Formats: sequence, structure tokens, C-alpha cells
Amino acid sequence: MNIGARLEAIGRLVPQNVSIADIGTDHAYLPTWLAERGVIIKAVAGDITEGPCAAARNTVAMYGMNDKVEVRMGNGLSIIEPGETDVIIIAGMGAGTMIEILEASRDTAKEARKLILQPMAGASSLRRWANANGWRIDDEVLVEEGRHLYEIIVLERGVEAAFTALECEIGPRLLEQRPPLFKKHFAKVCGQYQKMLLNMCRSAEARQSEKYQEIYTLLQELEGLGDGSYGK
Repeated sequence: MNIGARLEAIGRLVPQNVSIADIGTDHAYLPTWLAERGVIIKAVAGDITEGPCAAARNTVAMYGMNDKVEVRMGNGLSIIEPGETDVIIIAGMGAGTMIEILEASRDTAKEARKLILQPMAGASSLRRWANANGWRIDDEVLVEEGRHLYEIIVLERGVEAAFTALECEIGPRLLEQRPPLFKKHFAKVCGQYQKMLLNMCRSAEARQSEKYQEIYTLLQELEGLGDGSYGK
């Protein structure tokens, strides 16, 4: 079963012999792949509407994994009880939606051993939320699929020092590990903020704003990091 580089990278972060909940499962490719490989004991695959749930049931049945993967329809973490699964996976959504899901079911989230999160955008806000809400970043992974570069963030319960703006944007574990895709990730973040600053420069009012100064300071830090010392 070929599930693509993004989902496979997420799957490889799942520990052996655990139960998982895959929230926003769509076709249930990831839990089915994990069950087929014997990584997980069981999975709850959830989505909010019947269409994706029907597609998920078809995938599970096609690969003969009905005894390992249960498809449930519902909103966010409401489909599982606190402590029902060891690992909660939320992938392929914006960070804001992920935060809303986790905030709506705090007790359920807290009972999980790990959260594996793959935001399509807004990873920095997800890191800020984790840092402020009793989650520590255990690992961060970069994966490229097609023309897209994705960030995967693994959270465990715990406290760590408040992140700097630079750590929120780049990722504290990525800064430590400097994986092969780090330069591309770094360039992407820099480009986003350079474009933002350029747009703000067109307005005198925007140039005087606190937001402009924050972005300018962050960009200086980013450019300082990129003086040739930032990666492999």
C-alpha cells in the first residue's frame, strides 16, 4: 500500500504496539497502512462528514483491516473517550483548526501519550499554543512531497522554556537537528517574512506599527542564522 511521502513520514513517528486516533482521516489511508504493517494494535479513524467516512470504510475493507481499524463519524476528538488511544494524529489541516479541536477536548488530548500534528499552514502558532498549554515538542520532522514541504510536530505532555520568536517560526528541534531539508525550510520561512515586510513597506502607517518592528526584528534574526552556519 503506497500512501505517499507525507503520510508515511507521519506513520514512521508512531511507536510500535499502540492504539491511535486519526482525526480527519479522509480515506483512512494512514491507519490502514499502519495496521497492515503491524505497527498498531487498533485505530479509530474519524471524520466529520459521511462522505469521507464512507471512503474510509471502503479502504479499511479493501485491505481487510476491519478488525483493526474502526471508522467513526464525529467532530474532532469527540469520537474517542479520554485514554482510549495512546496516540492522536491530526494531519492535513490548518494549525488554527487543530488548536480548536484540541481546545474543545482538552481532557481527551491530555490523556494521550503523544500528539502527532502535521499542519498545512501556521506551524508557528501551533508551537506557541503547545508551549503555553503544557506540551513539549518531542520531535519535529520535515518531509517533501511533490512541490510541497511539510512540517510534522510531535508533542508530549511536559513543560519547556518559553520559545523565542525564532524557535516558533523555524522549530526548536529542527534548529537543533538541522535535517537535510532544513535549508529549504529556512529559505521558505525567510521568503514569507521578506514578502510580508515588503508589502508593509508600501504603507507609512504599517511601517510605524508594532507588527512591522516584530517582523523586522525576526527577519534580522533569521538572516543572522543564515550566514552560512544554518545547516547541512
